[in-house]
Amino acid sequence: MNPSTRRRRSAAALLVVAALGITTACSEGGDKGPSNPTNTANKPPVKTENVIIGTAADSKGPAAAVPGAKPGGTVNVLHRRDFAHLDPARAYVSDQSTMGELFGRRLTFFKKVGDKTYLVGDLATDTGTSTDGGKTWKYTLKDNVKYQDGTPIKAADIKYAVERSFYQKYNQGPKWIQEWISGDANYFNVYEGPYGGKELGPDKIEVVDDKTIIFKLAKPHPDFPFAASMGTTVPVPKDKDTKEDYDKNPWSSGPYKITEHTQDQTLTLAKNEHWDPATDPIRHQYVDQFKFQLNVTAPQQFQRLTAAAGDDQVSFSMTQRVDAPTANALAQNQELNARATDGVGPYANYFTINNTRITDKQVRLALLTAFPREQARKAEGGPAAGEFSSSLASPSVLGWKANPNIFAGIPNTGDPAKAKQILEAAGKSGQTIVYCFATTDIDQVRALAIKEGLEAGGFKVENKGVSDKEYYDVIGKINGPCDLYWNGWGTDWPTAATLYTPVFDGRKIIDDGENYSHYNNPAVSAEIDRILAITDSTQQGEEFAKLDAKIMEDVPVIPYIYQRHRIMFGPKIGGVTLNVHGGIDLHDIYVK
Repeated sequence: MNPSTRRRRSAAALLVVAALGITTACSEGGDKGPSNPTNTANKPPVKTENVIIGTAADSKGPAAAVPGAKPGGTVNVLHRRDFAHLDPARAYVSDQSTMGELFGRRLTFFKKVGDKTYLVGDLATDTGTSTDGGKTWKYTLKDNVKYQDGTPIKAADIKYAVERSFYQKYNQGPKWIQEWISGDANYFNVYEGPYGGKELGPDKIEVVDDKTIIFKLAKPHPDFPFAASMGTTVPVPKDKDTKEDYDKNPWSSGPYKITEHTQDQTLTLAKNEHWDPATDPIRHQYVDQFKFQLNVTAPQQFQRLTAAAGDDQVSFSMTQRVDAPTANALAQNQELNARATDGVGPYANYFTINNTRITDKQVRLALLTAFPREQARKAEGGPAAGEFSSSLASPSVLGWKANPNIFAGIPNTGDPAKAKQILEAAGKSGQTIVYCFATTDIDQVRALAIKEGLEAGGFKVENKGVSDKEYYDVIGKINGPCDLYWNGWGTDWPTAATLYTPVFDGRKIIDDGENYSHYNNPAVSAEIDRILAITDSTQQGEEFAKLDAKIMEDVPVIPYIYQRHRIMFGPKIGGVTLNVHGGIDLHDIYVK
């Protein structure tokens, strides 16, 4: 998820982003008109979102009370898998990030006030100060911020957290700060992390005292306050760091702490009594416990939340989007429909082609031409899953522009006859494709539809199921076994650089990196550098939109949908909103 160059005003800078709601009534190639109730039920509105750099006053706690909220009770979170990573340095998938915000505070974070979103100081008193155009950033920690054992959070703990994020085995997580401090995409070659006894010197990170920390970047990055909202700045006390075992039981700085974790079964978070709401402008501590029930399949979640019997009245899905039958049921039942979120997030979804294994552009073009987008989408909810995409970026990104040329003349069901012609001309008829997918109910149904569609287009397809929990770790390997696989990308903040830099820059091809396609075009990498040097955000966004079209000339991925988020919750769950990751925001949840 992201960097971009943004001018930061001395008081409050405002970034206005056209966050286009996806209207499913006119999905091209899909079911149209009111005969399909999922097309017209609760369409997300077209709106403009404001991301405002908050002031020191905006950064003060406590968070505004949620109307009608009351303390007490336990809620059940139904989730389809265990969490691959709990260590904030390694957590970068939306479910990991959403859950991790219960126990992991960071220097800055987002808070919503009405229809506006503010970036505010979380552990810090504000979003940071820079006197040299964004090359140096100074933060002061708030008073009375503590860990779960009551010990104070210190600036040295923030420094140590950033240092350990340089360790190459932890590179599943955000990489902005590491790259910006080192000036190198392969930052672990500059500094290998603290486990060999080395520290980052004061020319990189200076700890002035227990409450003051200064980051010294290789070059200016005016959007550093956004990078400071990532898990990289969640503090880690050095004496609590158990290296790779920290991934199982991280130390809490937030309103909740992990009290129990039975692998692949349950995870429980209870109140952290040392969290002070007066220091936190974002989170609440309404419920006594969050009990995660793990490995609950999507159909089981939908069935339980539809029936809402017993304890499932206080249960909810955190990130599981509804499937097609459930979407239809919601549209036909007003009470059920009121118990599901509906919104669009920052995600554009792709079926990514492994460019290391599929080196022939014509084969990649044949894959795109044959790909059955309509059939694939039908498996995960039809139009309720999202609008078919025509770009690499989500419409929520500054400067977004649709690219009608990607699928020109190709129906959403695919064009197998044309795909066969492309393969024959390239001498690649019958090419074998290994399609990797997570072994969830929805993904398995979708895999069958994809196999059928691609084989009709002249390919031989081997479907390879991968553990849902380990899915991103598998597709993140350079020498992995997969030719084609699904992934989604949402920008860490709504600027285009936070997509193209990590996902399509060939210099970022590393194990566990975010360039899942292994796309490597030096001309594109050079163009990314040129665009990043543009300081006007609007102009930069326009240039990235042009780059979007240029990248797609190489067909590194198959654009799929702009993701829509319909997520169910029980009738006694209150305070439900969507967070910046497109999941249910846990900060405001209470029991009615």
